[in-house]
Amino acid sequence: MSISQAQLAANAANAQHSTGPRTPEGQARSSQNARTHGLTARDLVIAPDEREEFEELRSDYQTAVQPQDAIQQSEFELLVGAAWNLRRIRRMEVRACSDTTRTAEKLEKDLDRLVRYKTCIERTFHRSLKELKALQTNAVIQATLPFAVRQNLLPLSNATEISKRTQHPNQRVANGVTNSGADDRILSSASSLNPACPPPDLL
Repeated sequence: MSISQAQLAANAANAQHSTGPRTPEGQARSSQNARTHGLTARDLVIAPDEREEFEELRSDYQTAVQPQDAIQQSEFELLVGAAWNLRRIRRMEVRACSDTTRTAEKLEKDLDRLVRYKTCIERTFHRSLKELKALQTNAVIQATLPFAVRQNLLPLSNATEISKRTQHPNQRVANGVTNSGADDRILSSASSLNPACPPPDLL
């Protein structure tokens, strides 16, 4: 069934409503949305009068985290950026609630948008913090491994797993790590030959 001219005209009119801002002023505002709040900008938004506050925040985190290499530094920058934007969001929420020119509908819409940004940024913050903890814990465990093992490790090796695999069987049991596979067969063979014989050293 063919579409009537009236329907075509209605569809065209409806399409015009979804094409975004058409005036130069509206297009200019739309192009600046990311810069208005800066929460989705590629670079952190730091006003000149906020520079000292940001540097103090970054310094505090630097002291607390102490990133040790390039990978940790990358995660550290994400962590600081997220912490800074979370602080900015709190201020935006206060300003929005204090703005008496906003209607209740506009205030609800603005706060809802900020909550969505906040949730996303909080995920980045906690993920970066978790990654930094894992990297630094791995570095500490790696330092406790025997030198013969450490010298053959790749930089991103999982030191925790390697430590488990290089422990003496008795030490594994004491640490709550169960034996499996070849270790079980070796221990079983040793016990059947001589129950008083200690487990063989697998290192």
